[in-house]
Amino acid sequence: MFEISPQVIHEVIDGETMLVRLDSGNYYNMNATGGQIWSFIEKGASESQIVSDFTALYGLDKNIVGEQISIFIKQLIAEELISPNGNSPDAKIAFKSESLQQLTNLFEPPLINKYSDMQELLILDPIHDVSDAGWPNPKSENDNNG
Repeated sequence: MFEISPQVIHEVIDGETMLVRLDSGNYYNMNATGGQIWSFIEKGASESQIVSDFTALYGLDKNIVGEQISIFIKQLIAEELISPNGNSPDAKIAFKSESLQQLTNLFEPPLINKYSDMQELLILDPIHDVSDAGWPNPKSENDNNG
């Protein structure tokens, strides 16, 4: 099982899963498979549960699916979007996988894209780090308004 970082906010917009790391200003999007895995992580699924569900859905070899999902989860951990928090003995009972749907005819490896072009705006504190002109205008070094 995994824990989503408290520094991460996420939303699904028109079927696309988007995430923002508030402390770094990086933002991410995922392909459909990645979005499904993210929703499973959010619901408390373990990696083995995710692999089992995708294997059953697409009728593929568990090793092939497992390798792709493992690579994806390692990327999420490396980006500090999630962290492993151990396996709960109740995980199999708590997690229900009814929501998994085959979105394509073939299994599409999960992908995550990282963007850093808006870091300055996303990490700007709208209360303390803006000029009198308001957000998104940062205070200058000479501005001591508070």
